[in-house]
Amino acid sequence: MNPKLLTVLALPALCAALATSGGAQTKLADGNPEAGRTLALWACTGCHVVTPDQRMKPIYTLSPRPPSFKDIANRPGATAAALQQHLESLPTIPEDSRMANPDLSSEELRNVVAFILSLRDKQTTPTQ
Repeated sequence: MNPKLLTVLALPALCAALATSGGAQTKLADGNPEAGRTLALWACTGCHVVTPDQRMKPIYTLSPRPPSFKDIANRPGATAAALQQHLESLPTIPEDSRMANPDLSSEELRNVVAFILSLRDKQTTPTQ
């Protein structure tokens, strides 16, 4: 078979495969950061520093203290997929004072993850 014809025939399939795999990653990060901020300020401030200017300071005083959202955003490997997978895999009843599963809808989870990643320092580049 003609190599040029193979390229022409294979190109649409390759583009479709790349679009599908890229779309899955984009979908994880396409949340609304402002909606995520609003939800996190309401639901997460009991344990985390969500923003430095939050009205309610964390009341969780045991050690180790939960990381701030900015610290989470700047961790190596903090990607939308990794954060989403972590939050979804948390147990409903935590052990050893660990975080419980926040039981967020898919949209809420995307929004909170988008907000967390919006806090990443500009010089920090995400790893995939």
